[in-house]
Amino acid sequence: MTSYAFKLSYSQISCQGCGISRIRGVDCPDCGHRPQPWEIDTAGRARRDAADQARNLLAQPVTPLPNGPLGVPETLHAALFKRLATWCSGFFTAVAEAAQATDHGAADLKARVAEFTELRALVHNTDTRRPLKVLLTTLRELVAELTSMIDAYLAALLASTPLEAQKHGTQAQSHHDRAAALIKAADTTADGAQLLSAERDTARIQTLLLARALRTYQAPDLLALDAAARDQLQGVTGSRGVDGSGVMYAIGQVLAQSIFDPERFREVLRLAYDVFRSNPEVLRTLAQEPVFESDFKRALHELFDGSMEAVHAVDHATHSRQAGRALLGIAMAQVEGPGQVIASTLLLASGRKTAAYTNLRHKNATELITAAQQDQALHGLLDGLDNDLRTGRAHALVHYDDTGVVIERKKTTRTVVWRDVIDGVFQGYESIHACQLALWQVLGELGFTNFATEDLWSALGLTPEQMITVMLGNSGYQDIAVTLGERHWKMEARTGTTPALSTHLALIRPYLPAHVDELSFTVHQKDEVHTLAGPLAPWREFATAPQDSEAKMMAYFRAQLSWRYDNTPVLSTHHVRRWTALQAEQTMHQEPAEAITRLRGFRDLAKFAGDDELAWALTGVIRYKRLGKTSAQAAAELSRMRSWRSLPAELPEWL
Repeated sequence: MTSYAFKLSYSQISCQGCGISRIRGVDCPDCGHRPQPWEIDTAGRARRDAADQARNLLAQPVTPLPNGPLGVPETLHAALFKRLATWCSGFFTAVAEAAQATDHGAADLKARVAEFTELRALVHNTDTRRPLKVLLTTLRELVAELTSMIDAYLAALLASTPLEAQKHGTQAQSHHDRAAALIKAADTTADGAQLLSAERDTARIQTLLLARALRTYQAPDLLALDAAARDQLQGVTGSRGVDGSGVMYAIGQVLAQSIFDPERFREVLRLAYDVFRSNPEVLRTLAQEPVFESDFKRALHELFDGSMEAVHAVDHATHSRQAGRALLGIAMAQVEGPGQVIASTLLLASGRKTAAYTNLRHKNATELITAAQQDQALHGLLDGLDNDLRTGRAHALVHYDDTGVVIERKKTTRTVVWRDVIDGVFQGYESIHACQLALWQVLGELGFTNFATEDLWSALGLTPEQMITVMLGNSGYQDIAVTLGERHWKMEARTGTTPALSTHLALIRPYLPAHVDELSFTVHQKDEVHTLAGPLAPWREFATAPQDSEAKMMAYFRAQLSWRYDNTPVLSTHHVRRWTALQAEQTMHQEPAEAITRLRGFRDLAKFAGDDELAWALTGVIRYKRLGKTSAQAAAELSRMRSWRSLPAELPEWL
């Protein structure tokens, strides 16, 4: 950490009481003799006068600043951090000059403190709402810490003894260290918000979000990111979700830390998860309703398209009125798009509505959102979705001026200032995104891991090749190439470490088009080349199997048995036999009907694997459960199954 030091000089005099040397103008520490009126330390007085004037300036209240047309101070811009860095070096130089009581020391110190009060006023007069909430909260903590630091340094200049000055100097250094950490945090937040607001390429935005998530969680790749973020997700919802839930949550956290209110984002996610999880049967019914999934995807498309239109309008706006109209366009897209679908889902999950979704989807969007916002069980989940802004824009009942938007209603007129419009639009995004993540997490836990994701990225302007490149690039691969065949896609990449190929393939499978039947992944690792290849249909069956069920485990084995690593089956005979033998052992304690159903499923798996010996042994176990120990004559089969329970079955490092 950086530390600063400056010299303070104190004039000494012989004490008339005891004769020892003491600081001029200060009580003698030995005999307590009081100083004489004529004992004047000219340099010390000049130093203290300079510090006293600067301290009075620092203590003055914050004064208001002029606001721009959208309610944000015009002076808040990217140069703030540069000004602050320049100010810091200038302030410490001025303190050192004032400590030596130079001719210009007092004037320089006062000028530097005056400059700081301007920066402090800039921060305090900026509205602490979205999209600047996190940044401004951090900046306000920063200026408070810097105020304490300045005050401590000035107290050191005012100190009458070296020990007192050292005490204040130590306090000042502590404030400086905390301020340095806050500057770093504010710089990170501002950088993230700037990148998101300046970037227009969808693929680039996705890359930036993932890269920032990896840095935030200090994860080396997406697998580590997913694990770390799922741990954090469990602290929010009480559940770690399924594979991929962590990456989605991490991206949400990046957005929250850049442009949302992070605390409210997590609270809405938690509450929405509880609502959705409270009624799993309703969620299962919805997920199996094709029109619900298509509505969900369409709603996301509408919000994305509306946002892109608004961004284009803001980029080319020549008047704040035009930017305001664009914001109302986003507000309308929020209500008519995902707002309507999520409100319907919340109302059904909470029990407030019992009609079939196919009927509910034809209701008016404002009616559904109002019902959800007024329901005590759903309180606060859809804040930011403004029906007035949607209705006013849709029916041209709005007027725009430099201060805000005026909405005409039947009985009253409502005026919304631009700061409230901006905050509301971002709060609407915050609500939608948190509820969307909660819904995806619950559906994933119910076995619908690919709900509404097929072809989603292409609808948002991203090609499957771009998403594959983004995901693999953030998992430690370089020189990524994707060859598109009619039904067989081939990928090739380079890596310097032993890759978890099977797991990395799981990350990219959701981005493959439905018409792709087969995939090959060739990896160059130092002097070696390895290829993992196989059909995609078994993995799609695995994705739709109920979470944490035996059916899902069976689907996993069938999928792995269908794939080859360097033309060798991914799973060895030992793996299948050991797992099956352990499962068959459990059936010994089950009722015959239940046990036989399971054992027949294991036998089908053995036949799928082409393992005739395993199928023979399982047939004997089935006969044993059906006829009993005396009549089954299955001793050989049971003995073979027992021997397989202890087979070595370590998975390869690359899996």
